[in-house]
Amino acid sequence: MEATAVVKAVVLAANQYHNNQSDSNLVQLQRQLDTLIGVSARGKPLVFFSTKQLLPTECLTCLVDILNEPTMPIELAQRTMVLLFNLASDSEIRETLQTTYNLPASLAAYLRINIDSTGEQVILQCVQLLQRITYNYRIPYLNSTMEDLVRFLISNVQAGENELTMPCLGLLANLCRHNVAIQTHIKAMDNLKTLYRTLIQYLSHSSLTVIVFSLSILSNLCLNEELGEKLFSAKNINQTFQLVFNILLNGEGILTRRYAVDVFVDLLKSPKIQRFLIVYEHFPMCLQQVLKLLTTQEAETVSKIFELLLAFCDVSDLRPTVCKNLMATPNLQKVDSHHQGSSSLSSSEPFMVIVTWASQPVDLHESVSLLAVDLLKEVYEEMIDSGLISKLSPRVDVVLPMTSEQLTPPMELDGPMMKYRCNKLTKVTNLLMVLCGDTNVRSEVANILNIQACFQILEHQFNHNRIGLTLSRLTVDSDWSEAGVSTVLHLLDLLLKLRRDLPQLDHPLVKVMQDQRLVPFLAHAITTDQRVSVQTALRLISTATTLPEFPTIVLGESIAANNSQKSEELETLRRPMNMDNPGFNVVLSPRRPKPVYQIERSRNVQANSAKEGKQMETNVQSLIDKMQSGLDLKDMRASEIMDVYEHKLTSLATKESHLQDLLEAKRLALAQADRLIAQYRCRRAQSEAEARKLRSMLQESEKRSEEYREQLFDTKTREQKMSAEIEKLTARNEQLQEKLELLEVTHGEQARNLETIQRALTAQRSEHQALKEMHEVLSRHNETLRGQHEKATMRLDELEDERNNLQRSLKDKENRLADTAHSLEEKRERLAKIEKERDEFEKALDNLGIELQKMEGKKKELTLQVSSLEVLCRQHESDLRKKEALLKQLRDDVDKHAKITEMIHSLTGGKPNS
Repeated sequence: MEATAVVKAVVLAANQYHNNQSDSNLVQLQRQLDTLIGVSARGKPLVFFSTKQLLPTECLTCLVDILNEPTMPIELAQRTMVLLFNLASDSEIRETLQTTYNLPASLAAYLRINIDSTGEQVILQCVQLLQRITYNYRIPYLNSTMEDLVRFLISNVQAGENELTMPCLGLLANLCRHNVAIQTHIKAMDNLKTLYRTLIQYLSHSSLTVIVFSLSILSNLCLNEELGEKLFSAKNINQTFQLVFNILLNGEGILTRRYAVDVFVDLLKSPKIQRFLIVYEHFPMCLQQVLKLLTTQEAETVSKIFELLLAFCDVSDLRPTVCKNLMATPNLQKVDSHHQGSSSLSSSEPFMVIVTWASQPVDLHESVSLLAVDLLKEVYEEMIDSGLISKLSPRVDVVLPMTSEQLTPPMELDGPMMKYRCNKLTKVTNLLMVLCGDTNVRSEVANILNIQACFQILEHQFNHNRIGLTLSRLTVDSDWSEAGVSTVLHLLDLLLKLRRDLPQLDHPLVKVMQDQRLVPFLAHAITTDQRVSVQTALRLISTATTLPEFPTIVLGESIAANNSQKSEELETLRRPMNMDNPGFNVVLSPRRPKPVYQIERSRNVQANSAKEGKQMETNVQSLIDKMQSGLDLKDMRASEIMDVYEHKLTSLATKESHLQDLLEAKRLALAQADRLIAQYRCRRAQSEAEARKLRSMLQESEKRSEEYREQLFDTKTREQKMSAEIEKLTARNEQLQEKLELLEVTHGEQARNLETIQRALTAQRSEHQALKEMHEVLSRHNETLRGQHEKATMRLDELEDERNNLQRSLKDKENRLADTAHSLEEKRERLAKIEKERDEFEKALDNLGIELQKMEGKKKELTLQVSSLEVLCRQHESDLRKKEALLKQLRDDVDKHAKITEMIHSLTGGKPNS
């Protein structure tokens, strides 16, 4: 209550000073700011300063207005920066300052305007605040203000070591990370090489913070460039790994370790760095030292270490190493819960530390317990998928009690931590799903799981989740309902997986799957852009559609309604905004009518409640009439009298509950109105900031127009210089023209030489064609000789057939023999002619060879073509040799025929003599 009063006093003092900028109001505002600075610097969570409430939002608006006003006193601006620096330690406030108020641009503009008029302490405070605000924040666009900020940071980094060096390096590392526009702008600067040399010199600095800042900037600017190839080469990468591990293990504070983890995570996005880390021999030892940090550090550092371990698990070859280092411990026996197990183990065991952090509520820290559950999920997934669960101890006797304790429904109905609680339930459910991948572990999960608590979680979501109640798109203040949808889907998926192991789960699970309250969750998940939610919803729908009473038609109508609402929102965004009231146009979205099934369901509930109320009233009235009609108490039964009073009490309780519901509805409506007012003020602050941006952009455009006028004058002077250069170039062109004419003459000579060579080539081709024709003539002669040879063989066959009739036709045979002798003489003459032709061909080939040799000596450019002709000539010679062999064979055949005729002649001529 004290902190809230302080915030309210700051808002009142700021409004008074804004209305009347007097010295007394300034002193009062500074005093209130000092008080709030003291409250926010205690190191406790800033629960009282929730950005979803009206008063803190108005306070932030006043603080940002102070920085946006350039005429504010320096002392007031400095106190405002200190207060915002303390408030920005909370992630939710930091995100609001980034997205809603655009504080980085305001601080950059303030620094550019007041850099010469303010002292070094204010500049240092502004840079430190910018460093904290811009962490994990990407500048959406690069304007002149941001360009001046980058130029200011680089000049301070190169100017030598001073108080601004470290915060300037940190801010430059924030701006360069995940921001291609700023990286491109820095790479296009003239003094880039000087910046690289300065950053490389800082790598040998005595401060680990300066080293990690410089390494972060270098990795973001030149990882995939030539300098990055040298810095992160195979020779230097082991030293880089050792340097980052040393910074992580021996860091000077949370800030140093945070940036060391970010550098490692950014480097692991490169496949080349992943391969280097896989073969890094000291990685297991460094991993063990990093795991030991979990037992000695606070939540912020442990959260960053969990991020690093999850980055290691994303590399498939490193995940088994992480798993073995965590799980290579003996199994716990006879442990009832993870608390008892943790007490029996030493505090230096990393696995128990992870389980302890996973069991912590999200109120202590927003992300550390969620990251611990994610790490456990990765470890068990690796153990089950790679078969390590049989080699290593699964330690489920510690993990399962922890997960069972986490599966409890939230106690409150709304609040800033509801989203994190729903995310915690979803992640614990996913861990149990992974554990159910092993058969033995699944039976243990089924034994230890509290089924009643699971259904209580589902009932809590069905009764309080705004997606299930209103089926409307969610605003900023109720964004936990998105996480609640994931909780319902994953929890139902887990229960369906355990359905066979728990027979008593079948009936209530089927009842839930057939419940119409589940339809909005399935419809919302099936129409979202989250891949895991869509796949889980499809699995549930495929199971639910097999049930007889599942409302499939209602689900289709709900999906269609969601799709139509999305299309309406897109059309609304495309329309021009109403300029009269821009804040409400942005905040308020058009509501759509309820689906048919929800209207019918509400009508049925109202009708049933009305019937029950009327029936109760008639029973009570009848008893009252009996009592008033004079009946004695002895005629009345005591049970009836008790029923009368019980009905009266029930009716009064019902009326009281209705009044409570109306009061709750009024309270919610009032809270919604307060949130709308806060959002309107936020939007108004945004519009004012945008107006100031437009004003600064107009001034910048005027300055640029003046610069363009000067550039135009410079352009005219350059034009005169260019005309003189053009005259020189024309003279040079004439000289080149003369050289071109000489080159054309030489080109004509070369062309004529080429024509002569082409004519010679044509002559050679004609000679080759003649040789080819001669080859065809020889082939035809060969065919005629082959035909004659066939005829001779046929003739011999006839002679063999007529051998028995030689005596009767001796005279005829003699005549025929004379004819054959005459034909043999003709064949011999033809053979002689063929031999003469062959000799002529050989001489012609010799002459051609001589000519080809002469052509080879004269024209080297035709060597390849002449060689082809020689190959053809060799082919002709081989063909001639084949024909000679064929002629030789024919001669042998003729000799055989002659011998046969001589034998026949001797046979026919010898008989008369005998």
